[in-house]
Amino acid sequence: MPEVTIDWNAGRTDEQKKEIAEVITKALVDIGNAPKENVKIEFIDNPV
Repeated sequence: MPEVTIDWNAGRTDEQKKEIAEVITKALVDIGNAPKENVKIEFIDNPV
């Protein structure tokens, strides 16, 4: 199960996070042959 953690400074919108998650998920599915339902992406928003 691919698990991706993005640890960054806060400030991105939910829409930006959604778009980033979609692109990363697509790459893991298309290139890494991972089942889409097994991809987990976590965002950690650190205070600036």
